[in-house]
Amino acid sequence: MSDMISIHQQSGTIQAYVATPQKSGHYKGAVLVAHELWGLTEQIKRVADRLAEQGYMALAPDLFSTDKINRQPSAELQAAIFSSDEHVRYNAMPQLRALIAPTQTPQFKLLALSRLESCFEYLYNQPLVHQKVSIVGFGLGGGYAFELAMREQRLQTAVVFYGRAPNVQAELRHIHCPILAFYGSKETTLAKESAVVDQHMNQAGVTFRSVLYEGAGHAFFNEDNSFAYNSIAAKDSWRRMLDFLSGKIDN
Repeated sequence: MSDMISIHQQSGTIQAYVATPQKSGHYKGAVLVAHELWGLTEQIKRVADRLAEQGYMALAPDLFSTDKINRQPSAELQAAIFSSDEHVRYNAMPQLRALIAPTQTPQFKLLALSRLESCFEYLYNQPLVHQKVSIVGFGLGGGYAFELAMREQRLQTAVVFYGRAPNVQAELRHIHCPILAFYGSKETTLAKESAVVDQHMNQAGVTFRSVLYEGAGHAFFNEDNSFAYNSIAAKDSWRRMLDFLSGKIDN
């Protein structure tokens, strides 16, 4: 079953989508789902639903929900960004950059992380979860998954889909959970960075594994993104993620 709920914190009320397994009392744990730049979309809700089908309580917060400004892209902009027409995508870039800019500020980052921490506490205190909480993040949310792993030592595991790792090597030693990260070879910047991240994580003593999918790009997991979706990478990463969440670290 699923529903929209409200989680209260000092900075305001967070709206979140929660999905729970049909068999009550048989939870494998909980998963916090951190969305992309596009916000709490139907696709992110389906990720939560799929996790619930696998036995997890899944919570997908709207990280933009307490903003006074609506940061969610319009359907028209999303269609342009996902268009197969390169000219249409190019013309949409200025509007996309303007939308992204406010989410790159230190203030927004701290606010988003505080929202995720409040959602973590909500899940951690659910009796049927037994204090087993992981995070899965996509794009913008993938970067926040790295950040939460540095801040929250009770986190079980973190799974990152095409998210940028924090450039603070000294802080990586605060990570106590294993991390699995997925990237696409077409997203050349992150693909190149992944080798450096591997090295830094290893030096910090973090159990870290990254998987690079040849021929895939950013947002390869998003089936609503007709331009970027890669079914082979999406299916394989889903399988690997489920194994990882269940404790099979070397899958």
